Amino acid sequence: MGEEFTPPSVLFSRHRRTLLAGSVPLLFFCVFFCRADGRVTEGMALGAFLWTAAVFDFHCGMIYNWLTASMAVCAIFFRCYASVGTETLVLGFLAGGAPLLLVRVLSRGGLGGGDVKLAAAGGLWLGWQNSFLALALASWSGGLFALFLLLTGRRQRGDAVAFGPFLAFGIWTAFLCGDWLLGLYEAFCYG
Repeated sequence: MGEEFTPPSVLFSRHRRTLLAGSVPLLFFCVFFCRADGRVTEGMALGAFLWTAAVFDFHCGMIYNWLTASMAVCAIFFRCYASVGTETLVLGFLAGGAPLLLVRVLSRGGLGGGDVKLAAAGGLWLGWQNSFLALALASWSGGLFALFLLLTGRRQRGDAVAFGPFLAFGIWTAFLCGDWLLGLYEAFCYG
């Protein structure tokens, strides 16, 4: 099934209040977490892409190609500016996208193609280690939310739940504090 084309101007107009409501916390978290390493601009760009993808997936049930492609191009720009090697970009892209592509194939379309592309583009921003962390955070948070919906009777088994917002949460969290979380995990496991 192809992507239904809705002009971005219509989408932004239709969801402008939700998009604007998320911009203030986005700015706060970005300045709070990214100011020490000078990645505030990069964090704002990534946060804007992720918030937009989450809102569109939640309301429209789609993560649009133009959004994930723009996110990927922007990631390549920031990574090249930061002198990140091609190997790191490729490994991040594969670590983000390949596991979800496998899930999509094995589940016969139970996961949307936009989710796969969002994870792959997120991998360009994060690198391979933080990409796996982002997928774990997205899976855990999405699974807990789905369990909540099932237990409260708001959804039945087999009903669709947008995964994009949870994927955006995982990517954003891994970007902001992934190295710290991986350090905690390493200290816990290896003393």
